[in-house]
Amino acid sequence: MDTKIVKKKSKLKLILIIVASALAVSVFGWYFLNQKKTYNVKSEDIQVDEVTVGRFEDMLMVTAQTQSLNSSLVNVLEGGAVKEIFAEDGQMVTKGQPLARVYNPNTEFNYLNQETGIMQQISQMRSSLLELKNQEFNQDKELLQSQNDYNTALQSFNLQKRLYEAEIGKKTDYDVSLQNLNYQKQRKVIVEKGASSEKASRNSQFSAINNSINQMEKSLNILRSNKNNFLIMSPVSGRLSSFNITLGQNLTSGESIGKVDLMGGYKLIAKVDEYYINKLQNGIKGSLESNAKQFGVIITKILPEVKDGQFSVELNFVDVKPENLKIGMTFGVKLKLSADTQSMMIPKGNFYKDTNGKWIFVVKDNKAEKRNINLGRENQMYYEVVSGLKQGETVITSDYSELKKYEMLDIQK
Repeated sequence: MDTKIVKKKSKLKLILIIVASALAVSVFGWYFLNQKKTYNVKSEDIQVDEVTVGRFEDMLMVTAQTQSLNSSLVNVLEGGAVKEIFAEDGQMVTKGQPLARVYNPNTEFNYLNQETGIMQQISQMRSSLLELKNQEFNQDKELLQSQNDYNTALQSFNLQKRLYEAEIGKKTDYDVSLQNLNYQKQRKVIVEKGASSEKASRNSQFSAINNSINQMEKSLNILRSNKNNFLIMSPVSGRLSSFNITLGQNLTSGESIGKVDLMGGYKLIAKVDEYYINKLQNGIKGSLESNAKQFGVIITKILPEVKDGQFSVELNFVDVKPENLKIGMTFGVKLKLSADTQSMMIPKGNFYKDTNGKWIFVVKDNKAEKRNINLGRENQMYYEVVSGLKQGETVITSDYSELKKYEMLDIQK
């Protein structure tokens, strides 16, 4: 009996040990899963800044370059290899002045074949005209002959009629002359009717052939003038720029190889980060400094094509412009996006590229904890804080590439 009691107690004790062990494992697992990931970081390896409240200037700084207010592209009309170059970049040129010549043997051979073909067609059409004129000449001869034969028959009939009426002539001669007169009269009518019909047809053919010859001659003139497309000429008068071709370089039809600035004024072209593509619009004003003076500018055109993460904007001077402006000069331009406001803000830093402004490490004592935030506008110096931070708090603004997978930081002095 005592043995059974001992066995029951041992079994109960074993069950209690198993239950306690399982409970301990569960508690430890729960603690481990809810424990925030912590990373040790040295204070000299991070940069901290304070959350402040002050005047937030909603502006954008860009670098702009002067260009001619108006310009015309120099386009290649006929592709080929550059054979001759007659002008240099930066040179003043006049409208129609030759800038370069290209050579394309295949195109030139095609021009020659087309020219030969057109000339052959014109020659054939002129032969057709000559043939029609010969037909007209023969028709006129036939008309003249029929008229003459009719007149002769009429004279003969009148003579035989008088002789017959005077009882001098024979009736048979009178009858023959009358028969011949009727024949020549009918023949004359038929010849005149046929001549009239053929004349209308010939006139129509004359008109059609002459029109075709005129069209062919125009095509021939255009073809011959197209040979001048091998010569690249200045479209307007002004200063040649961006013209950097070399001998032997292959150019394609329609390619732009430079431009001619009309020298009638200046504008500014700035490259802007694509982040601002929906924030900028025509009419936004700004300023630039030159020789210790401020000059107003305004956005007049936005070119929305994004290339290498940037798009272009065109600006004009509002009133006066700096003296001695030249094409290619660069200026720092300050664009005012909206009115200044009193806002909470933090300095800009490399943390943004890893967090996209959605969270930040907030420092307290020797700890830093991850916190969700909401950032608004930005300028060259600051991000505007919409929510998630309080004035006077300290945040880490340096690079987060080694920190972004942690939620807590131990900052070691």
